[in-house]
Amino acid sequence: MKGDSSRQNSLEDNSQILSAFPREPKLEFLKNITKDFSSERVIGHGVFGVVYKGILQNGQLVAVKKLVQTSGVHDRRFQNEAGNLQFLEHRNIVKLLGSCYQVEKKLVERNNKHFLSDVPEKFLCYEYLSNGSLDNYIYDESSGIDWTMRFKIILGICNGLHFLHEERSEAIVHLNLKPSNIMLGDDMVPKIADFGLSRLFGEEQTRTLTKNVVGWIGYIAPEYHYRGEISVKSDIFSLGVLILEIVTGLKRDLNIQDISSELLIDNVSKNWTEMSHIESKYPSLEEQHLLQVKRCIELGLNCVESDPKKRPTVGSIIGKLKEISHEASIHKFMEKKLQLITEFPREPKLHFIEVITGDFANEREIGKGSFGVVYKGVLQNGEVVAVKRLLVVAKTNLDKQYLNEVSSLIDLNHRNIVKLFGYCNEIQRKLVESHGTYVFADTEERILCYEYLPRGSLDKYLYGASHELNWNISFKIIQGICHGLQFLHESQRPIIHMDLKPGNILLDDNLMPKIADFGLSRLFGEEQTRALTSNVVGSRYKGFGQKCRR
Repeated sequence: MKGDSSRQNSLEDNSQILSAFPREPKLEFLKNITKDFSSERVIGHGVFGVVYKGILQNGQLVAVKKLVQTSGVHDRRFQNEAGNLQFLEHRNIVKLLGSCYQVEKKLVERNNKHFLSDVPEKFLCYEYLSNGSLDNYIYDESSGIDWTMRFKIILGICNGLHFLHEERSEAIVHLNLKPSNIMLGDDMVPKIADFGLSRLFGEEQTRTLTKNVVGWIGYIAPEYHYRGEISVKSDIFSLGVLILEIVTGLKRDLNIQDISSELLIDNVSKNWTEMSHIESKYPSLEEQHLLQVKRCIELGLNCVESDPKKRPTVGSIIGKLKEISHEASIHKFMEKKLQLITEFPREPKLHFIEVITGDFANEREIGKGSFGVVYKGVLQNGEVVAVKRLLVVAKTNLDKQYLNEVSSLIDLNHRNIVKLFGYCNEIQRKLVESHGTYVFADTEERILCYEYLPRGSLDKYLYGASHELNWNISFKIIQGICHGLQFLHESQRPIIHMDLKPGNILLDDNLMPKIADFGLSRLFGEEQTRALTSNVVGSRYKGFGQKCRR
């Protein structure tokens, strides 16, 4: 926690210092901080110019890009566009701090003669990112970039591109998206660099500047390269190539004119769609993460469709990536649950139940419902289960019918219903009071063992002091409850809940809703279920007739 706090303070200090950076620094100022643009301060060469390390008086670093001299960028256009770009703020794009446009008198040569001429100098000043660019990491297996980090980088790049394409009144098309233009910030957060330069230089001049650059041509969309057609789908093609390189670690041969990365795409589509190839690249990954890799490859291949109309939008790509991430977490959760299910006895003995609940100790009680009391059961391995001790009333279903019903409920599996692990049905001889005297009688114990959900029930969040349920979460909870109810209603043997209420909707660690107490109407019979629930405070108002009369 202390490390996180100091890092946060450092980031805040850094932000405060950079916010004080002049929006329109003078050329003399830039010369001072770059040591007059000395070669020892060069930290990068790009399509649009040379990048220098600038050191401020307080020791803070900035990146100063000296743009190439062209005839296409006029004073007003540069200042307007650069000024607009400075207002862009997103954690996945490199922050533009300031810009400089200054005309200097310089001795220039023309027709073998030297004379003084006005030479416009153009500079862009960015936040400095010490981890460098993505191309220094993704091709080197010893770089320490594991699959989890690669996946986060892909998602971060997509979030940055979504901001440029879809979160502004006018989309910014990058036109030069490649690994060397993805900078890495603290904690390896990816940030898109060189965005918006096509506006400063103009699209035609951007194409002229970039199309003959070694290494860049493989990222360019075919319709842009051959016909000069530009749209946000041009960037989607480049993003697809980028995703394929990040996932596979393959580096294109820069000595070959691999236009639109045809060789790379062909290699991936032939070899990397097979799970065996993915396993050889990532031998230590678990199954759910291997599936993540496969899905990302499929997504990358979708992005590099030759027809721009068939390429997805960056918004839909982010949606798919979130699905992929969610599937992996669900898979891992289900694996853990399945392991617990296989270890937990399907028909535990009463003595076992008494041991894990501390003999149904009061301090282990975690809830009371229409059908019984719920206790926390702690297994030897530390895993926790919920143990429901059912009310035993007259005229319960026959033992055989009860056992058949509860056995069928154990076989039900759905992410939005609480999982039933096992059941116990035992008769014990106990000393009980009857008409003022104590006699031995057969006492029936009926117990159901469920997965344990520590967040508790929905009613605590709807009516309590907690404000965790914003609209997005609330909508997902509604959707999840409906999915669970659909599963119960439309299964081979439909189950009518008969006691659906916030207290019977439990929430997991991710606030995913799970319907509890389903199927108990079968165990008790519908008439007895009605008798048990009709007088319980809270339950009766969920009835249709009661609701209509209120």
